[in-house]
Amino acid sequence: MFPLLISVIAASVFGVTATLVLGPNGLLTNAWVDVVFCSLIGAGVALAAINITWECLPCRASQLSHKHSLIERLCHKPQCEE
Repeated sequence: MFPLLISVIAASVFGVTATLVLGPNGLLTNAWVDVVFCSLIGAGVALAAINITWECLPCRASQLSHKHSLIERLCHKPQCEE
């Protein structure tokens, strides 16, 4: 969740800065501003998805191998025990 928050803040700062530098008409004529703004938010969403997936990945992999020592060590998070 933290990377998503950082990316939204960075995109907002970029949007305000671009508006101040280019002006409202400059935002409409320069397509790269929209690309950078959406890329900042997309990068945060991608990092958040990777973090969510990686939290439970070792637990799920140890459950597939049926090694009880690994399951006890890696599966202590409540959201991963499902």
